[in-house]
Amino acid sequence: MKKVILSGAILIYAFTFAQTGSDRDAHGCIGSAGYTYSKIKNTCVRVFEQKIKLNQIDQTNSSASMAAIIFSDNKRKAEVLLPGENIILKKKCKKDFWKKGEYILTPTETGYKLEKNNIAIYQ
Repeated sequence: MKKVILSGAILIYAFTFAQTGSDRDAHGCIGSAGYTYSKIKNTCVRVFEQKIKLNQIDQTNSSASMAAIIFSDNKRKAEVLLPGENIILKKKCKKDFWKKGEYILTPTETGYKLEKNNIAIYQ
């Protein structure tokens, strides 16, 4: 009986250990550890460790989520790290906003605001 319990415990431990960090994406980033790939930084990053963070505005239909912004060195591109997707926005001329498709990122007095289809979704 002791052998069966010990064998079961070893099997469960081995299975649990094998699962940790086994969710690497194509870039080697471990999603279960909070990492996602940043095209601008060309490395794995954590959203919650970035300097510029945005909070979801409408939280009625989902749990609160966080987004982050990473700028290129020349600030011509802004990478928005959203739950499940990263979007690269490009600065429009000399105006102070970045855009791609239905997404627009604009500065505010206290940080930045991200809109989708002219509706503010993160700030």
